[in-house]
Amino acid sequence: MNSDTRENTGTVQLGNAVWHRFLVLIPLAIALVAVCYFHIRAEGATFEAFSWYQAKEATELSLDDVSMGREGVVEATAAEITGLGFMHVSLHALGDGATTVTAGRGNDAWTWDIEVRDGVVIEDGINFSGWKAIHLSLVVMFGATCALFASVFFQLWKNTWYGYKMVASGAGMLFTFFHFLLFFLYYARGSLREFRSFLNAITGASEYFALGMLFPLGVMAVLLALSNVSLIRREGFRPVNLLGIVAGVLMALTYYFWDAVRDWLVRSGDLRPLATYFNTLMAMTITYGECILFSIIVCALLACRHEPKQAADFTIILGCGIRDDGTPSPLLAGRVDRALAFDQKHVAQGAAPTTFVPSGGQGPNEVMSEGESMRNYLVGKGVDPLRIAPETRSATTRENMIFSRAVIEAKSNDHVSSSRVAFSTTNYHVFRGYVCAHQAGMAAEGMGSKTRLYFWPNAFLRETVGVVAARWKGILLVYVAISFVYMLADFILAQI
Repeated sequence: MNSDTRENTGTVQLGNAVWHRFLVLIPLAIALVAVCYFHIRAEGATFEAFSWYQAKEATELSLDDVSMGREGVVEATAAEITGLGFMHVSLHALGDGATTVTAGRGNDAWTWDIEVRDGVVIEDGINFSGWKAIHLSLVVMFGATCALFASVFFQLWKNTWYGYKMVASGAGMLFTFFHFLLFFLYYARGSLREFRSFLNAITGASEYFALGMLFPLGVMAVLLALSNVSLIRREGFRPVNLLGIVAGVLMALTYYFWDAVRDWLVRSGDLRPLATYFNTLMAMTITYGECILFSIIVCALLACRHEPKQAADFTIILGCGIRDDGTPSPLLAGRVDRALAFDQKHVAQGAAPTTFVPSGGQGPNEVMSEGESMRNYLVGKGVDPLRIAPETRSATTRENMIFSRAVIEAKSNDHVSSSRVAFSTTNYHVFRGYVCAHQAGMAAEGMGSKTRLYFWPNAFLRETVGVVAARWKGILLVYVAISFVYMLADFILAQI
């Protein structure tokens, strides 16, 4: 096996093995849980209780102003009114049990419900000392996960393995980086003073992301609508040319639906407890969808700008429609010309000429197959017919790649991994081409021909829908898993 074949095979294996590195999170999680447990046990015997209401009459507080509902559970070791005017009482565990602690004088008195469980002081069923170890552990976990997603993303980029794995790693990197940054800032500023506020911050994180992305999404929606107006003016009215406008309207309706239903649930009395769960579910839906969308945009832009650095043994040209007289449409001719320019460049550098695989079947209103039309176009451009191996059965991009692989293996009399394969298509379609090439088991490198700017957003949006539709089961599974964790946190908060 030559070096090119080894590299090609290794790239295929890379696409199937990039997630193995995430196994490191298992021992990391175990270590963090152990650290949190021992830290809480060490710190939990003391508790700093604050009243969240400013004292109105008292200007000072002493231990004589602190009383216990039941003795022998905790003792007060310090009592004061802080510079901000809040009551602060330091408590130390004496023995397991429950009691109330009252501090202050007259109308300024405040009572805390205190429990000691296994030597740990717990206030109001949830707040305890040492919980910041959990906060810091979450920061470490999000940071480590973000770093792993980033390592996957950049390794796939380096090896030109554009496709859904790259989208998933990019979306995961964006999601975990936002959470890492948010909780790191909370930790650095010390703005979370109790465990309850920490849990509320977790359940509200996705809402912050969704609301923070409202402006850039609004700008995107406006640009999509404007591109569609330009497209309709130049190409005529067709339902498919409204895709950008429809997407912009759906974005606006989603946020409106979120706000309207949440407000209705809050005002509806018996259904009010559902408002929290609905809010979290919608925030997660929007956040996860935005992470996927932004990742697809980045991956598609990187893919369409990619230029294969080495010559190809075979160059697949993806079909997209022909004229009534059987000649390629301007869009299809652009794909063929892109493949020709790529071949001529490398032949001039001393590489062996490529074998072209024009790929496309015959549509219901076409006089011949797209593959045959491209073959005639290539011959007209002076290409030796022996260097052309048409594929004339495919009707979709996925079939383009599957059937072209069969042509390549028949022509080379060897497995496709023994050949360097490239493909040519329009720039907005390159990423989808990578996805379908991977599904066909090929480590092909793509190149994109240019198209008019006003046409690109609508066409790219159509390709995005295609990618999501092809992977909807996996996307839904991840969404359900993440939403379950956030909904569980909401449920825990509701019980305490």
